[in-house]
Amino acid sequence: MTDSRVTVVPVVTSAPPARPEDYDPATRAALEHIGGQAVPAVADGRPERTRKGYAQDWASWSKFCADSGVPCSPSPPAPW
Repeated sequence: MTDSRVTVVPVVTSAPPARPEDYDPATRAALEHIGGQAVPAVADGRPERTRKGYAQDWASWSKFCADSGVPCSPSPPAPW
């Protein structure tokens, strides 16, 4: 009988930067390009009624936040 166990050696890598401004310019440009393509692709995949519903929800949330004096979001909403 043979021993079929395999030894696994962990690989430790550094964590990626937490903020976009911490990336180098080439990486930021690539991420912005990918993001620019992803947003329309995701939006095009959602039914019109879903997009309208999300827009109405965001409008309600924005009004609530404005009336309450709290920020809506730490970042702007996606444009879909």
